[in-house]
Amino acid sequence: MARIELPEVSALNSAERTQYDRFPSNLTRALLGTSGCARGYLELGFALRATSLEPRHYELVILRVAALSSSAYERMQHLPPARQAGWSDADIRAIEGEAGGALDDAARALLAFVDECVRDVRVSTRTFDRSRTYFSEGALADAALLTGFYMMTARFLETLGVPLDDAPCDVLMTR
Repeated sequence: MARIELPEVSALNSAERTQYDRFPSNLTRALLGTSGCARGYLELGFALRATSLEPRHYELVILRVAALSSSAYERMQHLPPARQAGWSDADIRAIEGEAGGALDDAARALLAFVDECVRDVRVSTRTFDRSRTYFSEGALADAALLTGFYMMTARFLETLGVPLDDAPCDVLMTR
């Protein structure tokens, strides 16, 4: 149950409805309760979809942050895109820190990168250099920003108790 009141879609004004229509979700409804952050948040979220990370690695970052942040909402929204990107259920369990899945070296390097970014804020030189053997500097910069964005999102969702949507947003399936 939400700890804040989410506006009813039918009660949104034109500007709010424009933002809601971009990403029709309980997350957006909660963002509309802030003092003007919804548009900027959504702009950054959509900008991050154009990272230099391939879709598999993009979804790996998000699912790992969701797991480390105990964010059921992020997980629910990103399971279908992760599967569309080619991750099996066993791989997803491995990404989330459970046994199973045969992740390749690049995926394991990226998991270590995300883990340290979340846990330690600054990724160690060893992990950064290992990740650089598989990813460009731009891709690692994108991964760091993506990690931070989804950490922020998880904290917003979990602190405010934003309820799960009935289904994942279709917009996430078209990266």
